[in-house]
Amino acid sequence: MRVEQLADKWEQISGSNAVKGYKSLRITSSCYSDVYLAINEQGNHCLILSLPNDHDLKFKVIRKDKILLEYLADKSYVVMTLLDSDFNGLFDDLILSLFNAIKDIEDVAVYSKVFIQTFHRWVLFFTPEFSDKLPKDIVKGIFGELIVLKYLVKYLKYKDINDVLSGWVGPYDQGHDFVYDDRNIEVKTKDHKKVSVRISGEHQLEIEAGKELILSVVSVTEDLINGASLKMLLQELKELTFERFGDFSIVLKALHQKGLTLQNIVAYDNYRFKSEAITDYNCLEKGFPKIIPANLPSNISNVKYDLNLTEMSKFILRVREL
Repeated sequence: MRVEQLADKWEQISGSNAVKGYKSLRITSSCYSDVYLAINEQGNHCLILSLPNDHDLKFKVIRKDKILLEYLADKSYVVMTLLDSDFNGLFDDLILSLFNAIKDIEDVAVYSKVFIQTFHRWVLFFTPEFSDKLPKDIVKGIFGELIVLKYLVKYLKYKDINDVLSGWVGPYDQGHDFVYDDRNIEVKTKDHKKVSVRISGEHQLEIEAGKELILSVVSVTEDLINGASLKMLLQELKELTFERFGDFSIVLKALHQKGLTLQNIVAYDNYRFKSEAITDYNCLEKGFPKIIPANLPSNISNVKYDLNLTEMSKFILRVREL
């Protein structure tokens, strides 16, 4: 199911008659559980999980500024209600993510639990906007990491889509930018004509036993006309994620660490970059130039240096033109 299909269903609902206080339409017959898109008497978008009458569910009402989850025992409905129409797009994303999570589950106890758990994962994103704006260099760095993530989602097909997404840990500022069982990836984003990247600490190129360590250098050109914004790149990544039945909240949670939401990301539309290439370097290759804790005196730390790339062709694993 795609966002466009949801938009068509919302239009169909708007013209229908209300039943039990809701205008509703079953999301699809291909889902084992009975899930309905609905509009209540106040005009709010809702998602309803209709449970069998003999299934008892116990949980407290969860009310936030923008969204509400409640159980209507007399109707056997679990109802998710959006309280602010400015978040309609994000609500549709939640619906798609939830649909992907429960569509193949037959057990009512399991799919009702997943329904509620999915709400808990997403409720974080229905919050007021952050006020502090990120500087351009941070935006460019996140842009580069998203470029790499999009590539991994498209081509790292031997891994589960959610494992690929969860491997992006750059925004958490812990260790490398991508962490997987078999490899770690450190991402640096540079202007296309620049010949060096900034290494911001002795741990950034530190090798973990039994894993590859790849330095992925994303070359970009600032281009307000033909370049892409964070919002545009995130939209592409969202479509890829839903096509593969993934959980997009994993990406949103990571962005949230940097104060980015689907609502405030438009504030960065004036930063646009054209992606030129991703160049992967093998940091395990003998002679790869790096400063790591193992070759530093114990009383020296927080080392920062520029890594010149002009004479590092022998360490290149691959170059991906974009």
